[in-house]
Amino acid sequence: MKATSVRARSSRRVAVTALVGLSAVTLLTGCGFETRQQGAAVVNGQVIHEDEVEETARQLREAQFDFPENIVVTALVASPLLHDAVRESGSWQPDATYANAIAAIPDATETTKEFVSAVALIQSAQMTDDDVARYRANLDKAAITVNPRYGDLIRSEEGPVFFTIGQKRPNWISTPIE
Repeated sequence: MKATSVRARSSRRVAVTALVGLSAVTLLTGCGFETRQQGAAVVNGQVIHEDEVEETARQLREAQFDFPENIVVTALVASPLLHDAVRESGSWQPDATYANAIAAIPDATETTKEFVSAVALIQSAQMTDDDVARYRANLDKAAITVNPRYGDLIRSEEGPVFFTIGQKRPNWISTPIE
């Protein structure tokens, strides 16, 4: 009788362990699936969702600021790295450029405000040499992935963001057929 009871408990323990393990795998897989399916980009673990990119691009178009989605993604990828770089020096705060752009976008989402802030910061040309060095260091150590829909992240030595998002080889360049 005791052997049957131990066997039953042991079977139950195996079943519970398997169920917990399966649940954990399902949950973890689900998180990765969500990121892959809905993420335009991921910067240091923070997902930039495709619907946020689409909504920001729509809001910008309606305000007569015509930026393609890959430029929206570029600015949103650069934004936290740029703002981190200027936070220490205080060399930039939202200015008239930012205020005027936001005033033209009724009900701007937080993502749209973040885009406008990044673009206004870049256009202000107020980043010090130290700010640029901190930004480039942030960029070098950042873990960035981009949804292939928007292209590849291509690092460059040209500022102000020192990378582009797009095709490595434009689709209009073709290899001659021999």
